Amino acid sequence: MLTILSFLFAGALSGVIIAYAMDMKTPKELLQGAAGGLIAGFLMAMMLPR
Repeated sequence: MLTILSFLFAGALSGVIIAYAMDMKTPKELLQGAAGGLIAGFLMAMMLPR
């Protein structure tokens, strides 16, 4: 469970950083970046062996 949470946190953070770097600075755009990062982080966590 800790692994999934760490991937979710890292995914959301990287999504916000990538959105900000692409000159998307409104809160809505940053939230969309975070949501996409959460989804990507969750999928990556599900691909890990258990």
